[in-house]
Amino acid sequence: MNLKSINKIIIREFKRIKERRTLYLLEIILPLIVFFLFAEIYKEELVHDLPIAILDNDNTSLSRKVTRLIDSSPTMNIVENLYSIENIKLEFKKGNIQAAFVIPKKFEKDVKSGKGTTVIVYKNSTNILVSNYIYKESAQIIKTISGGVLLKKLKSTGLNNEKAFAVINPIKIETASLYNSNYSYENYLVPGLLTFSLQMMIMLSAVIVISSEFSHNTFHELVTFAENKAYNILIGKSIPHLIIHAASIILIIGVVFPIYNIKINGSYLSLILLMFVFVFASFLMGLFISAILNDQFLATEVAVFINTPAFIFSGFTFPIWAMPQIHRMFAQLLPFTHFLNAFLKVYQMGAENHDIYNELAVLGFFSIISIIGILTALQFKMHKLKEIYESVVGMG
Repeated sequence: MNLKSINKIIIREFKRIKERRTLYLLEIILPLIVFFLFAEIYKEELVHDLPIAILDNDNTSLSRKVTRLIDSSPTMNIVENLYSIENIKLEFKKGNIQAAFVIPKKFEKDVKSGKGTTVIVYKNSTNILVSNYIYKESAQIIKTISGGVLLKKLKSTGLNNEKAFAVINPIKIETASLYNSNYSYENYLVPGLLTFSLQMMIMLSAVIVISSEFSHNTFHELVTFAENKAYNILIGKSIPHLIIHAASIILIIGVVFPIYNIKINGSYLSLILLMFVFVFASFLMGLFISAILNDQFLATEVAVFINTPAFIFSGFTFPIWAMPQIHRMFAQLLPFTHFLNAFLKVYQMGAENHDIYNELAVLGFFSIISIIGILTALQFKMHKLKEIYESVVGMG
């Protein structure tokens, strides 16, 4: 290994990053914009004041009590009182409401007489998270009303509060959410989106690091700087970009997370170590693509093809174990899948280093395979360059 040669390549690569707008944009400008943009979108953490409509066909004290409870919920906000199902459907299509409660006729009379009755909740399920919020809140409200009516009825028979509550709730259930207990969008979505964006920007920039040498006919110059050693190119080319990506890690953990109060439950050192291994694996995979494809536009298309489905296949939005077998196999080929699994363990569950050894080993395996591929591809291309040079000299 020739340190002087590597140092020359490092200085040359920093100059290339500064001079080439694509690299400068992908590695320095875009991370600053994207990280803060995503964090800002979800800073409210929870969904508040979803617009709700009421269709009260009973108009009694009990139906108005249901309406007041709905309006007092922090999740929902009554914006309209409607008079028909057609009105409700029309308001949904206009985008004015996300849910509508329909209270039936004889609601209070049927409840007090002990007959069954049904409050229908129409909800916009095009957004699953919003739909689940509405379902959870509406179920709680109706349960509260039902319990209150039954309690009043039992007390009228002479039962005291304790016995009446025992009749209403013979079996109690308590749930304890261990991680992201307040269902915060910010804690759930932002870290995943930031790390996914980081991977995409790393790979999109990495795929043009070597391929652009061919696009600009400067590969022979690089080989001269490297003194015909593939590992000098690999090390000299990698160091400047890894330094910049390491700065992105510090930006996420040291600046964005604290500003938006995103709490890390595990060790900061473990998280930084994990993210650097992930950055290393992602960069080397991109560099491998760059080493085998001379056309930088084709290399970019391949990187986009790999990265675009990575978020879906990571299991972040839908569990991997529920996917078809072929999808599960493809998911294992993406570094982001293994990184995200370990990231959630450390960030949300407070896991220790020994809990993420498997994921670190897989990311390390991706890196080793990529290094072998890069060195082989560079060696092959330097050999081809030498053959071309010798044939030109021979012709001369």
